[in-house]
Amino acid sequence: MRIVVACPNWIGDAVMATPALAALKAAHPESHLTLIARPYVAPVFEAAPYADEIMLWGPRGQGENLLRLAERLRHTPGDAAGYEAGVLMTNSFRSALLFFLGRVRQRIGYDREWRGWLLTDRLKPLKENGRYVPTPALTYYFDLVRRLGAHEQTLALRLYTTTADEAAADRLYAALGLVAAQTLVLAPGAAFGLAKCWPAERFAQVAREARAKLGLKTLILCAPKEMAVAQTIVAAADGAAVVPAELPGLATVKAVVRRARAMVTNDSGLRHFAAAWDIPVVTIFGPTHINWTETWFAKETKLQASVECGPCQQRVCPEGHLQCMNLVTPEQVFMALTALVEKHSYAASGPVATAGK
Repeated sequence: MRIVVACPNWIGDAVMATPALAALKAAHPESHLTLIARPYVAPVFEAAPYADEIMLWGPRGQGENLLRLAERLRHTPGDAAGYEAGVLMTNSFRSALLFFLGRVRQRIGYDREWRGWLLTDRLKPLKENGRYVPTPALTYYFDLVRRLGAHEQTLALRLYTTTADEAAADRLYAALGLVAAQTLVLAPGAAFGLAKCWPAERFAQVAREARAKLGLKTLILCAPKEMAVAQTIVAAADGAAVVPAELPGLATVKAVVRRARAMVTNDSGLRHFAAAWDIPVVTIFGPTHINWTETWFAKETKLQASVECGPCQQRVCPEGHLQCMNLVTPEQVFMALTALVEKHSYAASGPVATAGK
């Protein structure tokens, strides 16, 4: 059986899709499972034993466009029949059109964005009063793969690394003079928008407290476009380092996070890296509803201020005050971090590097 999955376009969502993908492969161990992913998301799935193939869908030079990718789905080398089943973890019309044009015979997805006529198996998302009900992505994705006989074995997030990723992470820690077991990772960015970003000076205060009272040095992980924020934190914090902009990419970041002692982050994709590796993490929420990204990770403390206008799910604060973020204090974050570090001992955990990759 040949199965294709259109994977989520956000890094955090992609990590939350991993339990469902693993369950799908477990239900069809002899199948050929192809993942279609945006180039910036694909490293999430690299080295995963359930992925037989990863196709890139993206801008010119970074992946294939819709028509070329649809042609690949129709004319799979060595298999004139193409793909028997496809799962759309994305909600876009465009991804459903891709499977339709690619002649994927069973097309499973949520009936959203006027695309129901392109699907053979339509799932209805939960709605109340015309609005979508915040539903954890973990269960949202599992409901899709159940249509192909997959069963919920575990909701634990899964990441894998290659030997090259592991070696690159070791070199990075050594170059920055950091000991992994004594390193606090800060993730001050968020692809969603500035409304989800806690102030840089508050991250710096937590970093200072962590060094003085917990003996933890700080490593800042961020996207290249967030480097100015990272440098602001470095300048204000004692003993903080930032991953160089020329870091070899997200695959290495997976291995970097796997070694860390703990993490403090906005509601970003890196939060889910910590959960996948069983790393204690404090997550600061602002305008986003916690239920959308609930993972039930036991070593996570979620902080969110109660405000009348939230959670609004807006990229830019409609009120202009960002109170949902600003009311979360450095003292609250450090107290939560301290409790996690004292409760959970250190262990660089998670699946070890995949041999031969």
